Amino acid sequence: MTPDQRADQCSRALALLAAAFVALLAVGCTSVEDARIRQLLHEKGFGTRAEGVATAENYVGGGDLVQFIVDPDVYQLPGQEQLYILANAQPVGLDGTIFVPYIGSVYVLGLTEQSLSNMVSQLLAGIFTAPIQVQARIISRGKGFYMFGEVTQAARFVPLTKADMTLLEVIARAPITDLANMGRVKVIKPDAQNPLVVVVNVREMIETGNTTYNLRIDDNDIIYIPPTFLGHIARFLEKLLQPLNRVVGSALGIATIRSTYDYLFLGEPTFFGRGNRF
Repeated sequence: MTPDQRADQCSRALALLAAAFVALLAVGCTSVEDARIRQLLHEKGFGTRAEGVATAENYVGGGDLVQFIVDPDVYQLPGQEQLYILANAQPVGLDGTIFVPYIGSVYVLGLTEQSLSNMVSQLLAGIFTAPIQVQARIISRGKGFYMFGEVTQAARFVPLTKADMTLLEVIARAPITDLANMGRVKVIKPDAQNPLVVVVNVREMIETGNTTYNLRIDDNDIIYIPPTFLGHIARFLEKLLQPLNRVVGSALGIATIRSTYDYLFLGEPTFFGRGNRF
């Protein structure tokens, strides 16, 4: 074997080793990325830390307020003056906790009123000799549902203001566009494993009064209102022409600014398109 052949063979071997190293490095990076992504996924529910059926039994969620009903005589006892803090409605912190006097931060996300009352009463029982009974009240502020599709402002988060809100009530209150297909409204009950999608003909419900599919809207539900056939075409053309509209709008804006400048400082407007003035 000549020296040139040996050098060529060594170069090929080094190239193969480098390719193998890069492949192993890529595989290693991919496996690390996959592992990090898997840690973010969830196996059930909506993905929030607090989940439940709020219309059946209210629970503490992010953005809610928590208030306790305590006997006012408890505040008068020596060493228990700070318990008045429990009577004030306090928002749940970003970490899912509230402040309980003489205890500190307590994690409350997902707890119902009864379970929260029992937990705080037990915590206070470990501090004071006489039992202190408290009754929790959850003031819901952070629960609601989502609307997408042919809705003004494209997407909306709608707070739940009552326990028996139905689809027909939502449609009657929502700012629906003229392109909405009311015969194919989708009510989606989201879940990581078993989501439920129900297609409702709202137009038929309105015309006939048959409320079989007037579904109750729960926390974290998704309502999607699709466009009609002509609405799909209109939305397609709208997206297709959107860049052109921006260019035309910018050009008209520049023309308006220049014309205003000439009128203010030169005393005469500019006639654009021919390069001269009136």
